Amino acid sequence: MDNQPENRSQQPTSGPQFGTEQQKTAGKVIKEWFNRYGSSVILPIIALLILAGGIYFYASQRGQQEALPLEENPAGELSLNSLGEPVITEQPFAAEQSSQETGNNLIAGEIIPESRSEGDQIVVKAVEGDGVTNLARRALQDYLRESPQDLSNEHKVYIEDYLKDKVGSRPLEVGEEIGFSNDLIREAVEASLQLDQNSLESLEKYSVLVAWQ
Repeated sequence: MDNQPENRSQQPTSGPQFGTEQQKTAGKVIKEWFNRYGSSVILPIIALLILAGGIYFYASQRGQQEALPLEENPAGELSLNSLGEPVITEQPFAAEQSSQETGNNLIAGEIIPESRSEGDQIVVKAVEGDGVTNLARRALQDYLRESPQDLSNEHKVYIEDYLKDKVGSRPLEVGEEIGFSNDLIREAVEASLQLDQNSLESLEKYSVLVAWQ
């Protein structure tokens, strides 16, 4: 009996394909997870990233603006207000220069006429808002420039009040002039130097209200 030749060709054997099944399973799990949690987890994360990027961009722009040098303005000084906006602060240089050229003083932004000496007295001119005490104060300042004295602000308050009482207190018109004699000012200075410590301390509450030159 003839033996039939054996078919030795090997047929491919089929077996479990774990890699494909695992990939399908992993993809399915990811898809299900995304469908279930995507809107509650992924979207908030994206929103936070966008917000952080916006904050970073704003901070970068703000830092660049602050780093830019401020342009000098010949009419004033450039500064920043509380909102970070540039504002121009007027400088009194031009007014001071003008007042020096015209022989005037500048006090608190107002041009004050220069007092003058006539004989044995110092003549002072009133501006708007002046009283006799204001004129006495400026007369004392001129007197002390010529005859320096070691006086405290409390002494000066007493002296200008002394001069006011001697000259007489009254409303003044703009441009009105009052003359204070050197002898009267000297008398007031000497009287102030006789004050005791208690008297000077009682005048302190008035001296702190004056912008002394």
